[in-house]
Amino acid sequence: MTYRLAAKFYDLFGSKNDLEFYKELALKSGNTALELGVGTARVALSLAKAGITVVGIDNSVHMLRVAKEKLTKETEDIRNRVILEKSDMRNFQLDQLFPFIYIPASTFDHNITIEDRKQTLDHVFKHLKRNGTFAFDLEQAAPDKPEKSWWIDRRETEDGKTVVRSIFTRKNTLKRTLHLDLFYDVYKNSKLLERYHEYGEVATISSDEIVRLLQETGFEVVTVCGDFDKSKYRKDSTRLVLVTKRK
Repeated sequence: MTYRLAAKFYDLFGSKNDLEFYKELALKSGNTALELGVGTARVALSLAKAGITVVGIDNSVHMLRVAKEKLTKETEDIRNRVILEKSDMRNFQLDQLFPFIYIPASTFDHNITIEDRKQTLDHVFKHLKRNGTFAFDLEQAAPDKPEKSWWIDRRETEDGKTVVRSIFTRKNTLKRTLHLDLFYDVYKNSKLLERYHEYGEVATISSDEIVRLLQETGFEVVTVCGDFDKSKYRKDSTRLVLVTKRK
């Protein structure tokens, strides 16, 4: 995904019911964590407020800028517990091992190719302490999802504006990917003020495929859930949530 100037609207639409899930795992694992695809620090801030020091990496300068702006509004203690770095999940190098690494918000599916996915898992493995926990979630596309589809959502901002987000998706069956176009229209008093276009491609990754890749990399798959409430994963689940250990 491009995640450029429209990054400032990410939190309006990006909120998910994953905060307690990742916070619980982080607290059980220790007092430090690594987040890949930290974005606007939505999850990292939640962990920092619980006393966890989070190193967060992202390859979007625009998302990191929003994260840094949010940090300026927090106390010094919380600011000191969120460390932001510009890097790519496929090739990051940090001089530190972590007891807990996580990739929230289905960000792992930005690894389009099998080689991308292998590189990311290899780097996670290298940065995870022995017996450490690695967790992440993936969207699961419905088998009957149409080749092309539109959907629209809207949110109100604190300064009285309305942001309308329209998403157009196109399925590439051969590559097993979805191409996305995201349009953000900003209105106030029915007048269009701003318009942004973001675009990108995400992979559709099956549960069998990702479990096999994890095991090949050296991870032990501990739980496979269908949502953050830890419900059992089923073939018709719209989400896949995995918790693993480094052997």
